[in-house]
Amino acid sequence: MSLRALALDWSLDGPVGEAFLVLTAAAGLLYLLAARVGTRRDRRRRAWPRCRTICFLAGLAVLIVDLYSGIGTEADTRLSVHMVEHMVMWVVVAPLLVAGAPIRLAFFALPRPKRRALAGCLHSRPVSAVTGPFGSVSLFTGVLLVTHLPTVYGLALRNDYVHEAEHGLYLLTALLVWAPLLGADPLPRRPGPRGRLACMGACMLPMALIAVWLGTAPDPVYGHYLHTLGPAALSDQRAAATIMWAGCLPAFVVPILGHARALQRRRLFGVRSERAAA
Repeated sequence: MSLRALALDWSLDGPVGEAFLVLTAAAGLLYLLAARVGTRRDRRRRAWPRCRTICFLAGLAVLIVDLYSGIGTEADTRLSVHMVEHMVMWVVVAPLLVAGAPIRLAFFALPRPKRRALAGCLHSRPVSAVTGPFGSVSLFTGVLLVTHLPTVYGLALRNDYVHEAEHGLYLLTALLVWAPLLGADPLPRRPGPRGRLACMGACMLPMALIAVWLGTAPDPVYGHYLHTLGPAALSDQRAAATIMWAGCLPAFVVPILGHARALQRRRLFGVRSERAAA
């Protein structure tokens, strides 16, 4: 895929894509409105952090480019580009949106009675279950494995509604995974350093399984790409497996190393404190 195709070959994929684009734009406008309202309501007139706003709007912008630029267009003909599309959503868009702390912004903008209602919703059993480490990783793993089954994958390529629903599931489950890891929002169950390491390691497992499956399969797994690429479908499939290895897995390995280092520093600090007390 050339840079020219990336810049000029844009497509909204019909009414479903247009609706998704409108929702994305509405999310950005609502975020800006909430930041402004919250600043006016704050007694000290503290402004909502600009870095949070930049992260959230950047996440929406990358999402639009990812789905409707040449990446989204070529994803229908090349599995490798389809993998890039998903990778960007998992490891770029979702962390940026989570870093924007939209739930914390809601608390910042809402009046006190509605803050209590929101806090009660966050601490309800269903929300606590899906935002907890086990629930979020389980949903992410299940969606990832099921949507890569040949039958489901082929249906998503043939039906725009299923395809956009797949994108919505990818984004939602990725947000649920990154939210407790980054800790930008006040969620009820925040894992400690060891819990975060376990979560990120668990997220890498389904990616590794899919990458090995695609990379070692003797024939193209998805028949759709045989029609679009012909004999080159197998080499493109192996490229897709490499992209998952080289792109998605390091995105989780880097935070793992960071958390491992933080955990080591805590231990060293504890040892020094014990020695000082002795």
